[in-house]
Amino acid sequence: MEPKKSAPPIVTERKKRSLTQKMVADFAGVSLATIQRAEARKPIRPDSQLQLCKFFGMTAEQLGLYHENVEQNDANIKVGYNTFVSLGLPNPSHHPSYLNEVSTMEQTLTEKLDNAESIINLSWEAWFASRPQKAAKEINRLLPGLMQMLYLPYATQTLRIKELAIRSHGLLGAISLDSLQNDTALYHYSQAHKLAVDLRDDNLTATYLALIGDVLRRQNDKAKAIRNMEQARDLIANSEPAARGLILQLLAYTYGDVGREADFETTISEATDLLSFTGEGRDTAKKEFIPFEIFEIRGKVNRDLGKPLAAIPYLDLAEKSLDRVESVTPRWHALLEISRAQAYCDSGDLSTGIKIASDGFMMAYKSQSPRQMNRVRKLLKKLESGPSKNHKSVTELKELVSDAYMRLDLEK
Repeated sequence: MEPKKSAPPIVTERKKRSLTQKMVADFAGVSLATIQRAEARKPIRPDSQLQLCKFFGMTAEQLGLYHENVEQNDANIKVGYNTFVSLGLPNPSHHPSYLNEVSTMEQTLTEKLDNAESIINLSWEAWFASRPQKAAKEINRLLPGLMQMLYLPYATQTLRIKELAIRSHGLLGAISLDSLQNDTALYHYSQAHKLAVDLRDDNLTATYLALIGDVLRRQNDKAKAIRNMEQARDLIANSEPAARGLILQLLAYTYGDVGREADFETTISEATDLLSFTGEGRDTAKKEFIPFEIFEIRGKVNRDLGKPLAAIPYLDLAEKSLDRVESVTPRWHALLEISRAQAYCDSGDLSTGIKIASDGFMMAYKSQSPRQMNRVRKLLKKLESGPSKNHKSVTELKELVSDAYMRLDLEK
């Protein structure tokens, strides 16, 4: 019997990082077919090999990669050289006296990090302005190089690099979650959490631990989601109000999701007390107010608990809270409208509910929010399987949803 062949090094490295082939393809900027060829020990193009070397921070030889029509010895591109070239810095192996140039190098690194921070800021703005694809494209292009900076021999700005990487992973996590890509969101939030642990920043560590829990809740692993969120809550028992308030919001909704009404009430009340007295809980007139998320969560949980009429006033209050916020992403209005639509439909007011659902769906479509669009699709499926399936408004909503998804398919 022939001995079992070991997995190619690139497969081992990918799995060590808990990545799928698709994730590596997206992050490294190559095609999925290229990853599949490389993992099958087949030759790939030199430029693709270079991208993979840069992404993994390893040489072609270490990854077991092969060039197309090039001898392997010629293919062993040292990633250190490529990393320095990509950063516009001298390669230490070619400049033995580089220690004398540390000051200049650090200045160049600072400029690179300033540029990276600017890109991250603009990408977050693009995300809030409902341009998720542009935001993701910019961050996916930036992040591999940012992570490689952590391994530079003179990178004295490790703290800043990690902070920027956390923000990058956090943004990609949010975009992935809204795009219904829960596994990818889990990866990015996990990476942000690891970096936060390295930084020994309890607020960030707890926040991303709770966000990991939120993804687990969406994956229907609610027991583990609650454990994560309770651990996050306990980690920053006496920390800054904004971080603790966010964690308690997520935990409260999860309690409501599993029917623990008493725990929900206690937790959402504490979250309200914390968030209504933070800088994030002030309107333009500097008056204290309750953030819309608190009301929206109360509304959704009341509906989930079978009390749709009790949900509607909370969702109306959530909308009024949004009107008092200086900068609002259109996605939030879509989220609220769809929650209100669900509550009205559950209460039996189909005409009002479906009209609001149609408005919310179009807001979500314009905001490029697959998750919010999917909520309307689920509502439609529920209506079609019930006694209201022949209702005129249900048919109109179905036509609207079908037409929008058809347009999305044509745009791909």
